[in-house]
Amino acid sequence: MMNRLLIIALLLVSNNSFGQKSKMSFERLKALKMSYITERIGLTEAEESVFWEIYDQYEKRIFDDCRINIKNLRKTYMKSKDIMNNDKALEMIKKINALEQHALQLKVERDKSLLEKFSAVKILKMHHAEYHFNREMVYKMRKKQEDTKNN
Repeated sequence: MMNRLLIIALLLVSNNSFGQKSKMSFERLKALKMSYITERIGLTEAEESVFWEIYDQYEKRIFDDCRINIKNLRKTYMKSKDIMNNDKALEMIKKINALEQHALQLKVERDKSLLEKFSAVKILKMHHAEYHFNREMVYKMRKKQEDTKNN
């Protein structure tokens, strides 16, 4: 397992060294997240495939069912924010809240599925690792923006 993580890390570092100054691809970000969470949870190779099959299934549903729709609603808001009335704004708030509630329900279902195969300690470690991974990515993006401004 450590060999897999090392290979992924080397590929990502080498890709970063030779790549263009473009945004991080979704696949690259997903690979970073997978290796980060796998390492923090301490999954064996056998556990890894089961864990990521369940996790990815729910992440795809959350993305397809909720995130894309929320993003589209926010785009709509940005296009019409200066002319939007209260009724339309309230309708949009309700739609966003319903989508976020659905995403939360899918996460609850994901956790139930994972708890059938893994200990509660590992699932809690997953939550902790997700939180810290997201914070690190935000920090790195901000730092990169500041570095770009200063150069």
